[in-house]
Amino acid sequence: MRRRSPGGLLVLACAALACTFPGFAGSAAPTSPTAAELPVPIEPTITFVVEPTSTPSPVPNIVYTATFEGSSCAFFPPQGYAPECGYLTVAENRFAPDSSMIRLHVAIFRSRSPNAAPDPVIHLSGGPGSGALDLAWYHFTRGAARFLETRDYILFDQRGTGHSEPSLACPEREDIDAMLLTQPLTLEQGNELEVSALRACHDRLVAQGIDLTAYNSAASAADVDDLITTLGYDQANLYGVSYGTRLALTAMRDHPERIRSVILDSVYPPQEDLYRDWPMNAERAFNGLFDGCARDPACDAAFPDLRGTFYAAVDSLNTSPARVAVTDPAILQTYDALLTGDLLVDVLFTGLYSPDVIPRMPRLISEVGRGYHSPFLQERLSRYFDHSTSYGMQASVQCREEIPFGSAAELAAASAGVEAHIQHNYVTELQSLYAVCDFWGSGTPNPMENQPVASDIPTLIFAGEYDPITPPSWGRTAGETLPHS
Repeated sequence: MRRRSPGGLLVLACAALACTFPGFAGSAAPTSPTAAELPVPIEPTITFVVEPTSTPSPVPNIVYTATFEGSSCAFFPPQGYAPECGYLTVAENRFAPDSSMIRLHVAIFRSRSPNAAPDPVIHLSGGPGSGALDLAWYHFTRGAARFLETRDYILFDQRGTGHSEPSLACPEREDIDAMLLTQPLTLEQGNELEVSALRACHDRLVAQGIDLTAYNSAASAADVDDLITTLGYDQANLYGVSYGTRLALTAMRDHPERIRSVILDSVYPPQEDLYRDWPMNAERAFNGLFDGCARDPACDAAFPDLRGTFYAAVDSLNTSPARVAVTDPAILQTYDALLTGDLLVDVLFTGLYSPDVIPRMPRLISEVGRGYHSPFLQERLSRYFDHSTSYGMQASVQCREEIPFGSAAELAAASAGVEAHIQHNYVTELQSLYAVCDFWGSGTPNPMENQPVASDIPTLIFAGEYDPITPPSWGRTAGETLPHS
């Protein structure tokens, strides 16, 4: 999962240094001498009644042949590994007789075992819109190599993302990152800039002949099915992270015969309303951090009243923003970022994506409250220059599968009781999504995209207590219709 950029659309993704492989040891979390890792409550086992409520997507009505052609890798593989790379060619729109063909970039890491299991693990990245291949190195630092002990491990850039062709990336949106981060803009002004940039991106993509109605979860799930078949496997195991869990659930609904087992890491179930619940989920995670620090003797002694310190800093910075030197890592250019209270709220939000970062957030909050802008804060702010998300793919999916099932009025009503700083930041931010979806043209929503997925495929569900966007309760919700989970 990843953060939003200042004034930017909010997305889910497994961004660099933001998520781990459950069950595998990653690198040790950096800690300060006085801030211990916060305790995580253990939830009791719960038994659910299963009531199947979902049906498969419509069956494609055109005939096409998916093919795989080997190629050099368009990304830098993890050191010490030599994956087999290539492009999977599939129909862009499986319901249009004159559909163009598109290419998805794929990397196959072969198992080390002479008796490898016949079913690979396929990694499904988040976003929607996050490419997987440029983050392959990260996945291997977090335990992905363990898969190779028994089976092949496959990563691919979903349609519209990364090195797949065509790309639905929006450089028009990326080009305003520095302006959003350095200029004294209100949230409303930042939103207007972003909506304008995304309209320009939309117009360019349409002029290129890209069918924006063909970039959605059901189409990507069909891509996964074609990938499994074309590479010669009978079945595969899916590993979905954040939005990747939504894609995995869609594949479980539409192509269950191709899936042996599933890992859902940070679950995004279709029946949950991501944007309506966004402010409440943020508040839950913030309170979890503040309360967790208060319960921990070392953390409480070092950072007493963390909640009060944080919101006082937010108020102070919204009144008198600070300038912080921040470097865009892609071009090594340094800017004087404007640290407002609203941006600090988002810095905490995005920090809670990562188990490496969570233990360091109390100290960061304390330092900002005292006016000290540490290298760690600068590093966190540099991530706002990240260009790994395809904003066009994100808009195509969310404007078809999420936004139509809610409204700006429902968002405002649902967040009425949320802490004022969080409510102001995210309710204002989310309004721009409705403006973008008004013109994006990603197609008519199918009611099934708002329904639970029922499946008896064996499924392992993970959730993070401090996850600010896909809370543990969503994992339990998904499990209600997954009896073998």
